[in-house]
Amino acid sequence: MGNESHDSSEVGRRAFVASSAVAGVGAIAGCLDDLEQRLTGDGGFGDDGTFTGDATVTHWPDLMYNAPYHVALENGYFEEEGIEIDFVGSEGGGTTVRNVVDGGLPFGEVATPAAINAYLAGTPIVVVAGATRTVDEINWVAPTGSEIESIEDLEGGTMGFTSAGSVTETTAALVSSNVDEIDPESVEFQEMGGVGEGVTAVEDGAIDAAANMDPIYSDQQEEEETWQVVFWAGDYVDRFQQTSIIVDPDVVEEYPDAVETYLDARAQGIESLREDPEAAAEVFSDGAEGFSTEVMRDAIENVDPDEYYTTGEFDVEGLQNVEEAMYATDLLDEDEDIPWDEIFDQSFLDEDDHIDFEEI
Repeated sequence: MGNESHDSSEVGRRAFVASSAVAGVGAIAGCLDDLEQRLTGDGGFGDDGTFTGDATVTHWPDLMYNAPYHVALENGYFEEEGIEIDFVGSEGGGTTVRNVVDGGLPFGEVATPAAINAYLAGTPIVVVAGATRTVDEINWVAPTGSEIESIEDLEGGTMGFTSAGSVTETTAALVSSNVDEIDPESVEFQEMGGVGEGVTAVEDGAIDAAANMDPIYSDQQEEEETWQVVFWAGDYVDRFQQTSIIVDPDVVEEYPDAVETYLDARAQGIESLREDPEAAAEVFSDGAEGFSTEVMRDAIENVDPDEYYTTGEFDVEGLQNVEEAMYATDLLDEDEDIPWDEIFDQSFLDEDDHIDFEEI
């Protein structure tokens, strides 16, 4: 089994993600009196809920989180809401949160654990909506013919994840701690930096299993670059609030209509995707580049859009699993509680969609 050391994985997970997020706090605190100064480009807000500028979505433009945005852009839903927007990418985890904070971006879809950790580290953000609530697109793979054929074969082995605070890190820890087949203390987790880096590492024998996900996995299958699936995360975790939408607190206070119109445009993208996944696959393929319509169709089918995407509502079980995973990865101290009502703002959601955070 692979046992090559990667120094970045030895950094304390909580400290690493926290330092990434806090790096932007000073920049924000220094000019809280001028929101427009912090925004990128020549854009800004109008008093009627309009907005022109940039936003970020984790792993833009090609992972599954991004499909509703491509559909919303193509169908003019943002434009209809008075929003002229460009999306910029990031590597995921704490990096996406940092892009929102340091980059002066008012909106971002980020890994929920990274958002929580950033808030606890002092980063001024508000979580205003849920985005994805299962992990059905994520799997761990080994080279075809490898002796690593199932999760029990990872006993004493190494699992790669993408980045600190990412969903692949927290999901890996949650799965390994909740299955009877292995002792989680025997598994070493190593940060890879991205899906491609992880696949390369497992191919080279540096790790035993690498995090992979759709549409990358479906594309590899089409290209006959087959990988041996060790396990699918969704087989062990039913609900997981993968990603959520964060907003600059000043935007929430000064331009609430812009937050509402942004969320409405995204929700329309989801509804359109659910109603016509074939058309959505074509739009997603055009926007992501490098993936065929057939691959995107397979990837959309694999995640089950009705379950995977949320038009804004949060999921109690999904947040419970986020909390458990954060304890498992030391993103939360043993005696630390998440102040849900401080971090999460449900005022932009329909009242029928509100959850009781005391149930978590």
